[in-house]
Amino acid sequence: MCPKDNSDTASGAVAERAYAEMVARHAPDGVIISGPDRLALWVNPAFTAQTGYGIDDLHGKAVVDVLRGAETDRKCLQHVDIACTQRREVHTELQLYARDGRVFWVDLKITPVFDALGVHTHFIAHMRDITERKKLEHQNDEMRQAEELRQSERQLLALTSEWLYSAKSFDELLMVVQRAMHTLIPEADGALYIYGTSRSTLDLATSWGTIPEFPPHILPDDCWALRRGRAYAYGLKPIQFTCDHVTKPGTPYFCLPIIAHGETIGLLHIIFDGFEEDGLMRHMREDVLRNRWDVSLICAEQISLAIANVRLRQELHDKSMRDALTGLWNRRWFMDRALRDFAMAEREGREIGLIMLDVDHFKAFNDQFGHDAGDLVLREVGAILARAATEMIHPCRLGGEEFVILCADMPPADVAALADRIRAALQALRLSNAGIELPEVTVSAGGAMFPAQGRSVEDVLKAADQALYLAKDNGRNCTVMA
Repeated sequence: MCPKDNSDTASGAVAERAYAEMVARHAPDGVIISGPDRLALWVNPAFTAQTGYGIDDLHGKAVVDVLRGAETDRKCLQHVDIACTQRREVHTELQLYARDGRVFWVDLKITPVFDALGVHTHFIAHMRDITERKKLEHQNDEMRQAEELRQSERQLLALTSEWLYSAKSFDELLMVVQRAMHTLIPEADGALYIYGTSRSTLDLATSWGTIPEFPPHILPDDCWALRRGRAYAYGLKPIQFTCDHVTKPGTPYFCLPIIAHGETIGLLHIIFDGFEEDGLMRHMREDVLRNRWDVSLICAEQISLAIANVRLRQELHDKSMRDALTGLWNRRWFMDRALRDFAMAEREGREIGLIMLDVDHFKAFNDQFGHDAGDLVLREVGAILARAATEMIHPCRLGGEEFVILCADMPPADVAALADRIRAALQALRLSNAGIELPEVTVSAGGAMFPAQGRSVEDVLKAADQALYLAKDNGRNCTVMA
């Protein structure tokens, strides 16, 4: 085989250079050739199309320094600088800025070039535009974050629902509402209003957030949600009017009726202080408000169901603890409350009085006038006892014609005076049944004190019962203290 002559070698080199130049000029990726000092010597047309810069703009400059901007990752730039200083290949992704200010992302690969003697002569950089891919990644990140947020909200709502339905009393329910709403919608302040007995006003039940005061009462006609019969969001509609109970016009807020068993019983009011037109950017504000609107609707529904649940539970509790005929507390309630009050009195060194009451000659009265008349007497006794009730005085019916009054933190003289007032009030009753005037109703009363007559409910109750029998022996219609 004959060796190739020099002319063949030369023509091959020329062809190779032509091919290399063809690739560099027509490649879709940006190509930059720079010296070992990283100052630009040549750029291809794809680079100019990407960035708007030609070689005349870049000659003698470091290309990355020209294209970097406010959002370019400084740590990534530092990583590139170190690799180039050490004459190592580096591959990274960067956010850069075109000549017209347009932001774009590139997959950047910088390769050092060495001659036959190992001398570093150039850097060749390839820039592939990955802006669209980054947009998709960003959208995916936003979707993932939004899903994580929704998942977190669902978990919080489920937890809130569990706590709401576990509340034993209305006070416990208000405590749960206050803490849950502050956690679920941290950007907002809020208040829960409940209709008063007369239904002429709604009374402030609880509030949360940084607003120092909500109106203690609002009128139903002051609120568009109550007037229209459905939830109302101010700040999301092109046509909207401020409710009269809102003190900061222009501030976005929600009003959501609270409905139990088909009846509107209150109002959930949520206000976004700081979300005015000159606050957050409009699109951010609307995104947040729409998300919180959905959460608020669910919260209002859960609070409505929870209030209905607490009311039903309270009704069932009252039925189990109330005497059906007189409406007074029954024996079960009395024993539970007395045990608790005695324990507290023991710790705090206080006195507790018990008054036993018994309608005189009640069996004979029933036999003569019938059970209807007897029930009438018991109801009237219950009504007088109920009027005497306070936070410290708790009248109860033990059964039949027997009643007991639990008197917390009262000295013996006050206990005796209370028993005598009730006895006198009952004696003053004038009753008739089925057109027949009934005889005078009298009671005998016996009183005893904790700890003077004992340190247990049973001991003090027994002492009061003995005092009652002594009152009977003394001619009835009188009070005897043990």
